[in-house]
Amino acid sequence: MSIRFHVSKNKYFPRDTFSILSAQSIGPDNNFYFLFNSPIVLGEILPERIVINKEIEKFKWERNFLENIQKRRENLINLLKNNGFNVKNFQSICPWHLIIGLGGVHPQETSMTLHHIYGIPYIPGSAVKGVTKHWAVLKFAEQKMNKDNKSFEDAVEQISSDLEKGNELDLEIGNIKFGELIKIFGTQKHQGKVYFIDAYPVSDINLKIDIMNPHYPDYYSGKQPPADWQNPKPVEFLTVEKTTFRFYLISQDNSLLQKSEVLLKEALEKFGIGAKTSLGYGIFKI
Repeated sequence: MSIRFHVSKNKYFPRDTFSILSAQSIGPDNNFYFLFNSPIVLGEILPERIVINKEIEKFKWERNFLENIQKRRENLINLLKNNGFNVKNFQSICPWHLIIGLGGVHPQETSMTLHHIYGIPYIPGSAVKGVTKHWAVLKFAEQKMNKDNKSFEDAVEQISSDLEKGNELDLEIGNIKFGELIKIFGTQKHQGKVYFIDAYPVSDINLKIDIMNPHYPDYYSGKQPPADWQNPKPVEFLTVEKTTFRFYLISQDNSLLQKSEVLLKEALEKFGIGAKTSLGYGIFKI
């Protein structure tokens, strides 16, 4: 399916770029990264209004393209296995909406993390590790709160601090000791022993335009206190929905690897990953 490229509504294109793009439509052979970062500019008088091209949710990647990406990753994983690494992997579907990198740089000011070469939505390994670590902190903070009669906020702060500094604590949840968390995630001085790899989609990627609707735009822009007479200002942004991702964890320590997988699955199912998880975004079905 081809998508119209609204060149005529973006007067900031150089003349030669305008000439080339005017004769083209965007299809699966094009890199979606380019299409996503070319919004529509409306209005001749400042301030112009920048809006998302709603047609981009129709964009579809060819199945062969996604399968070839997966094959390259499997080749890399096999190389690591041959060099003494253990690997855990599983695939899981996000049955509703997922948005990674909503606050990233983008002309429309609502972004999405796309792979810089393939142009596909993906979940960076740093995000996978971050949500796993945050989930572990919440679990151990709850035990710390009950054990020392602390507030939950104070317990989270102490657990986070001790985990960053590598301070051992006499805490254990299930069969995971706090000291093992330090080995899994590492500290400022020592590298973690488990590697969290980027998660790529392995099924058809389904894009969906979503909307957020701030009711107090003048308050958020610092102009006025919040008040009911301010008009809501709908902001459209792109999400991924009903798409399956494959997650990889790698380590030379099989015990730490298995415990990391447990924490990651719990985090994806019960906490979610990406932006707006408190509203149900980024929750995976395990």
